[in-house]
Amino acid sequence: MKTLSNNLNVTLSFFLSSGMLLGAVLLEIYLSLIPCDLCIKQRIVHGSILILSLLIFPLYTFSKLKLIMLSILNFLWLGSATLAFYHFGIEKKLWEGFSECSSNLIFNENTLDQLLSKSPIRCDETQFELLYISLAGWNGILSVIIFIILSHSLYKTYKEIK
Repeated sequence: MKTLSNNLNVTLSFFLSSGMLLGAVLLEIYLSLIPCDLCIKQRIVHGSILILSLLIFPLYTFSKLKLIMLSILNFLWLGSATLAFYHFGIEKKLWEGFSECSSNLIFNENTLDQLLSKSPIRCDETQFELLYISLAGWNGILSVIIFIILSHSLYKTYKEIK
């Protein structure tokens, strides 16, 4: 039963992360939302979560490896929550973001052409909200929830191995 519970948590991790990525892409396509630099970084974290979740399933019978992989997966969800709440704080003007939150231009002889061809998406401008919470805020909330669930799963796995 314990292994089944852990498998369900990894499955939840996989589907939640893939749902968040799919939702972001669909909003980008259908509402013409353009992701900022922090949005892209959050997608990279979720892509890593997807890959690791898929890797965990075939290797799940090896106890020590399972513990290591669950730890890494849990760390990725914590990183997702941290990055999302950092982004949310920038959107709500609680703090300033890094300079790359305003543009991604390389300065050379074509800089003027780059400036004219791009409209940089700023991290401090919320493009879409659901129930008065931005997508970064929802990402943070869901990431904390799955982090707590996986922390419990990780603790149970540690007790099981010990």
